[in-house]
Amino acid sequence: MNKQYRQRFVSLNLKMILAIIVGLALAASVYILCTWVTNYICEIRYLSDEAIEKNVGEAFDSLQEYIEKYGVEATDTEALNNWAKQQEETYIYIWDNYSSIFESGWWGSEGEESITKEELDATQFINGMTNEALGGRMSRIDQDFEETVEQRIIKFADNEYYTAISVYGEQKVQRTMGYVSLVLCFLTFIVTLLLYNGRLLKRLIFLASEVKRVSDGNLDHEIFARRNDEIGILATGVDNMRTSIMEKHRNEKEAWEANTQLITAMSHDIRTPLTSMIGYLDIIEGKKYENQEQLDRYVSSCREKAFQLKDLSDKLFQYFLVFGNKDSDRNMEMFDANILFQQLLAEHCAELINYGYMVDFRYTLPDINVKTDLISLKRLFDNVFSNIMKYADKSEAVVVAAELKEKDICLGLVNRIPAERKKVESTRIGLKTCLKICSDLGGSFSYDETDESFCVKISFPGIEISEDVEKDGIVAEGEENKI
Repeated sequence: MNKQYRQRFVSLNLKMILAIIVGLALAASVYILCTWVTNYICEIRYLSDEAIEKNVGEAFDSLQEYIEKYGVEATDTEALNNWAKQQEETYIYIWDNYSSIFESGWWGSEGEESITKEELDATQFINGMTNEALGGRMSRIDQDFEETVEQRIIKFADNEYYTAISVYGEQKVQRTMGYVSLVLCFLTFIVTLLLYNGRLLKRLIFLASEVKRVSDGNLDHEIFARRNDEIGILATGVDNMRTSIMEKHRNEKEAWEANTQLITAMSHDIRTPLTSMIGYLDIIEGKKYENQEQLDRYVSSCREKAFQLKDLSDKLFQYFLVFGNKDSDRNMEMFDANILFQQLLAEHCAELINYGYMVDFRYTLPDINVKTDLISLKRLFDNVFSNIMKYADKSEAVVVAAELKEKDICLGLVNRIPAERKKVESTRIGLKTCLKICSDLGGSFSYDETDESFCVKISFPGIEISEDVEKDGIVAEGEENKI
C-alpha cells in the first residue's frame, strides 16, 4: 500500500503564488542591496570631502594644463566645449564681476555660447561707466577672492577669471547600478520561478520513471506520494492502481491454482468410479457372471457408480456456476430475516426428518432485516444440508440454531460423523461453493471438522427495522413449516 502522508493539502496554484511572492521578495532584497552598494561606492569615490577635493582638484589641474597647452581664452567657446566634453559628469562656470563668461557641463546648458571679447570689453566699459557714475570704479575680479574646493581664480590666455568646477561622477555610477539592479532583480525573480518549476518537473520526471518501472512489470515497486498536492494525488492513484493490479493477479493466480487442484482431484474422483463401472460392464458384456443374482449385483453397482458420477458432475457444475457468477447478476433485496431464515431452515429440517434424521431446532432470531439475494441464499442452504444428508449420523440429532449476536445474524449447524463415512474422500467443492456464496452476499462462512463431528457457522449483517425501511419479507406458510 502507498504510504499515506498526513500533510495538509496544498494545491500547485497556491504553491505557484507563494513562489511568485518569494521571487518578488528576493528581487526587492536584491534591489535594496544594490542601492546600498551604489550609495556606498558613491560616498567613497565621489561624495566624501576627500573624494570631492581629489576629483575637483584633478579637474582644475586638467583645465589649467589645457589652457596652457592651447592658449585658451575665456571667450574661446569651442575650445572650452572640447575640454568639457572630455570630462565625465563635470560642470564648469566662468565669470567675473561684470558678467557671466561661459557655462557648460552636466548642470548647465552644454555648449552655451560665451560672449566675444569685444562684447566682454563693451560690457566691462558700460559697467565701468555705471560704476564711475555711482562714485567709484569696480574692479573686474577681486584678488582677495576666497577660493574654495570648487571655486578658484584661473588664469586664461587673455586674463584671470572666476572659475567654478563641480564633478558629478556619482551620477554615472547611479545610472549604471540602476540598470544592473533592474537586471539582477529580473534575473532573481526568473531564477526563483525556474527553480520552483524545475522542482515540479523533477517530481514529474521521477513519477514518470516510477510508473515506467511498474509498466515494465515490476509491480512490487511501491510509488510514494511525497507531497500532498495534485502530483501527490496522482502518485497515490497510480499506486492504488498498481495495488489493484497486484490483487487481481493474486486472485487470478489463486483461482488458477484452486481450479487446477480441483480438476486434479475431480479427475481422480471421476476416474475411480468410472474405472469400476467399465469393469462391471465388461463382466456383464462378456457374460462372466455365474448367476442372475450376481448379474443384478453388477448392475446395481453400475447404477451406484453412475449416480456417484452424476453427483460429482452436479457439484462441479454448481462450483463453476457460483465462481463464474458476477456481482451484477445478483438481485440484492431487503427481507425480514426472522421470516426468511425460519422458512428456509424449516423446509430443510423437514426434509432431514423425512430421510430419517433427528433434528434439534433452536431458533431465537428476533425481528430484523437482512439484505441478500434469495436465489444465492437458497443455493447456500442446499449445499449445506446436502452435505449433512451425505455425511451425518442418523443416530445423533442434527443441531440447527439461529440467533442474533450484536447485529449479526448467526446460523449454526452441527452433525455427528459416523465411523464408516470418515474414510470417504471429498474434494470440498461444496464447502468452497458455500464460502464463495457467503462472501458475495456480504456474510462469512466457516467450518470445523473433528473425528466425531462437523460444525458449520454462517453469519450475515443484520439491519435494524425502521419506519423508513419497507419490510419486503417472505411470509411463512403457517405452523407446518415449524418443527
